[in-house]
Amino acid sequence: MMSNTNELTVDVRGSLCPKPVIETKKVSDANPDAVITTIVDNEVSRDNVEKFGKSRGYGVAIRQDGKDFYLTMTPNDNPVSDGSCEPMSFGNRVILMTKDYLGEGSEELGRNLMKTFWVCMVEADVKPSKIYFINSSVKMVTNDSVHLENIKKLADAGVEIAACGICLDFYGVKENIGVGSITNMYAITDAILGDNIVKL
Repeated sequence: MMSNTNELTVDVRGSLCPKPVIETKKVSDANPDAVITTIVDNEVSRDNVEKFGKSRGYGVAIRQDGKDFYLTMTPNDNPVSDGSCEPMSFGNRVILMTKDYLGEGSEELGRNLMKTFWVCMVEADVKPSKIYFINSSVKMVTNDSVHLENIKKLADAGVEIAACGICLDFYGVKENIGVGSITNMYAITDAILGDNIVKL
């Protein structure tokens, strides 16, 4: 991956978003002063990596070779954020998860989107302060959940994770909770009324 101490290459050809952005971010976080070249093979990844680079204050040059795109990101003298020595940042948002899939329409697609959502949430520079789980979303904090590992990472990072006790009882999974605490609708309602909440 490394050509010398100041130039790094991230070859993510064959990968779809968000992986190219996440892998580029990891290298950027660990090496804020390096020139990074990310290689992708689709336009969506090209555009998303370019947006990431600009959001971090890099100068971004793009070169195409066949179907491959080479995005060379050069640190500016005054970068927006190098992300390397900053403490974990928490926003003032509370997320209310209402189901175990994301969006409306196809539940199969929604469950795939949910997997990507938690990966992106773990990698995000700013984390929510709390995530509440109600209705079928409580299944995501159980020991057999495919999302458990990423939700645990958020809890380990300091995000408050809490699931509705009534909902856990309804689905018969209260004894199988794998992360976070059990809360009640009063506490959730209080948060909805008092905090900057995002419902998903």
